[in-house]
Amino acid sequence: MKIEAGSIVEMIMFAAGIAVMLCSFWFLCVKKMTADFAVIWEIIGGILIILAAVSWLSGWIAELKGIGELVMSGIGVAGLVVSYRFSLLISHLMMKNQELAINLSMLLHEKEGGYHRSEEKELLIILPVKNEEKNIGKVLAQLSQPEIREKADILCINDASTDASGQIIDDYPCMQIKNVYGLGYGSALQLGYKYAVRNNYRYVIQMDADGQHDPCNIPLICQKLQEKGQDGEQPDIILASRFMEGSTAFRISVWKRFAFSLFRTMIRVATGRRIADPTTGLQGLSRRAFTYYSKYNNFDHQYPDANMVMQMLLLEFQVAEMPAVMHARTDGKSMHSGLEPARYMLRMFLSVLAVVFSVKVLQPDSHDLV
Repeated sequence: MKIEAGSIVEMIMFAAGIAVMLCSFWFLCVKKMTADFAVIWEIIGGILIILAAVSWLSGWIAELKGIGELVMSGIGVAGLVVSYRFSLLISHLMMKNQELAINLSMLLHEKEGGYHRSEEKELLIILPVKNEEKNIGKVLAQLSQPEIREKADILCINDASTDASGQIIDDYPCMQIKNVYGLGYGSALQLGYKYAVRNNYRYVIQMDADGQHDPCNIPLICQKLQEKGQDGEQPDIILASRFMEGSTAFRISVWKRFAFSLFRTMIRVATGRRIADPTTGLQGLSRRAFTYYSKYNNFDHQYPDANMVMQMLLLEFQVAEMPAVMHARTDGKSMHSGLEPARYMLRMFLSVLAVVFSVKVLQPDSHDLV
């Protein structure tokens, strides 16, 4: 059977596209490639497949001579392989760099004499802060009320804010760790988890610094963390939901409504659990949960969201929900503004699939589940 001119290039492009998409997903699952790079390469792979299938491409390539066709294919494949290997190298360096930067921020805080846990308090409240000068003061004023301060220490992770957030935090009775540079929302939280592990806290509550999470939820989350379920065990994670009976009304955009519906469906299919609010940032964590999160590559450095909920459910951590009081952001800029929602959707969808494959197929070592 004679292969027409151009067919070789088409077959190579199609095979390369499939290989790129499968390899990217695999490396994301084994945590050798960042989710951002994986999304980029999945898109590139899809483009290669589409181009190979377009009929006009065959007609254009058919004009090439046999040797020109092979040379072009060889150059293209070589360039693809080099670029892919470079992406893996950069991914590895980025992940290691995040871990080093987190530990460096912790060490600098300790060197500067940052004070540690109040011995009688078992709860640490973590607030990642990034350019929230218009909101952080109001949040910390509420958290400084005696009924909260008597039970909890407060830790603000200043993610290299360029506004007056740091100075405002210093005016309140709380701890502040300043990241050496902007590490991202997930890394800020993981730094808080490492701090909680090092200082022997029993519980952690994470909340946003933009004023959306009402501090009135804190006593309820604490109570829920200490309640035993029907199986006699205390929960590892409490998700404070915006969408349960008893929650305050909370308006969301169309794209967020679609995202929530998609992630709820994915979690239900993979775990059998109905989670009303898989993207809530207001959560309570047991020591077992935040110790697991604190370890290298166990937590998403940028967007810990539905993917982390899926991970913990599949790893059989005890996850419960409760209705919460939340408010719409009134000042400042959300990290989901502009074109970020589209990037977030692609990234999170791929990350959730990778978590399912990683846990159900690759099966992580049980000794990591402290």
